[in-house]
Amino acid sequence: MRISEEYEIAIVADQALYKALQKYEEISEVDGTDSRSDLMITIHDSIRNLRRKIDAYLQDKLSMERVIEEFIFEYQVLQSELEIRKSESAKPRIFAKKLMSSYEDFIAKVGGIKKLSIIQGIDVPGFEKKSKAKAYLFWFISFFGIFGFHRFYLGKIGTGIAWILSGGVLGLGALYDLFALSSMVDEYNNYHELRGIKMKHLNSNK
Repeated sequence: MRISEEYEIAIVADQALYKALQKYEEISEVDGTDSRSDLMITIHDSIRNLRRKIDAYLQDKLSMERVIEEFIFEYQVLQSELEIRKSESAKPRIFAKKLMSSYEDFIAKVGGIKKLSIIQGIDVPGFEKKSKAKAYLFWFISFFGIFGFHRFYLGKIGTGIAWILSGGVLGLGALYDLFALSSMVDEYNNYHELRGIKMKHLNSNK
């Protein structure tokens, strides 16, 4: 691809990001969506970060390769946030998915199929993914959740101790965990995956 073509694509991307920022403000103000929600904050920061990177490229302060890496990083962050924030209202989730689609389109135009493959299987620092089967086993052997072994398994040391001292908060907390345990495992795995992506990004910039 010629440099002039990259430059034109970058200008179009900057205009699209500017419109996305306006859409963010519209969703926040007109529709009454809480702009302080975790997903909305991530969306806002993602757009602002990529606009800065595009601007740096247009001023010859940043290579296109680095710009592509930033788009890939922001795509992965939004993808992980959508997994974590499943209770978020519909409009922010739809907006985030549209942003991801536009990021993917930019990467395809500038970086090609090889760069897109990074989105599908980026190698992030490893962590021990928690198993739902093990979590429920720990719930069962802790006298149906009363002793909170499943919470220790998921790194919730404070509430694990509280469960032991209070009998699973008089059994009600243990009963709640029976229904919430699957989502608790998903939240743990998604959080640590997102953290791994961010750590990889920070380490690559050192």
